[in-house]
Amino acid sequence: MGKSQKYTEDQLLEGVVRYSEFNKKKVKATELAIWCRDNVDGLEEVRDYHFTRNIQVHSPKTGKLIERQKLCTQRINEINKSRNLRVSINSNLILKASNIDVVFELSKSVLRNLIVETREMFDTLLSKNYHLERENEVLRSINKNQKTSIEEVNIKVSDLQKSLKRLSKQVNYLMKEVDMENRIKTLEKMGIEDEAIDLNTYTENLQQTIEDVMNINKILLEQINNNTIFDEDSNSIEGHSEDVNDYYVEDVISGIDFD
Repeated sequence: MGKSQKYTEDQLLEGVVRYSEFNKKKVKATELAIWCRDNVDGLEEVRDYHFTRNIQVHSPKTGKLIERQKLCTQRINEINKSRNLRVSINSNLILKASNIDVVFELSKSVLRNLIVETREMFDTLLSKNYHLERENEVLRSINKNQKTSIEEVNIKVSDLQKSLKRLSKQVNYLMKEVDMENRIKTLEKMGIEDEAIDLNTYTENLQQTIEDVMNINKILLEQINNNTIFDEDSNSIEGHSEDVNDYYVEDVISGIDFD
């Protein structure tokens, strides 16, 4: 046996019918329940799921327990389908009948309801059109602002490209100037200047001075210390002071005929 329901189907159906007369838009269960709690006797504690949850009943054919939609749920679906603008337009005889005489053959009550439905659709279309026009105005304003912004960005990008081009030229020029300046400084350190060569500086740059090159005393001292000359007297030189070395250098120089 199915679970007993807090509200009868007639109570819930009454709530849907009365709410649909008050609200001409699509029926939403949450809003329906809120309205019924304040406006329908006996539904003071109703919730949205009371209108949408299926109920369990015994099948008249098999006797088995099955689920089905409540009558109020079925009515909500019918109302929402009829209030679907596209469906309403396609099913409206005034708008879609191939022969308008068919409309006048309807009973007065059916014709009246059809006229009311058509007027409601017309009002809905006017409202939608109004909102669409407002939205289009907003979109046009946004597009205009975006177009202006894009143009400003393009100008800035163009200016930036020009600045980068100028900067690139300046950098290349400075690099050439710096390279030239460095080359000049390097040559000056080597003793090479415009139309002149400082031989002493050039020699120093080669890690030798003129004095080092022409200093016979120094050369002879190096030879003596390395035992490359005066081998026969090398034993007598060992342990002597710098004065002894100077003596041998002077002795050697005195024997050289510079004439």
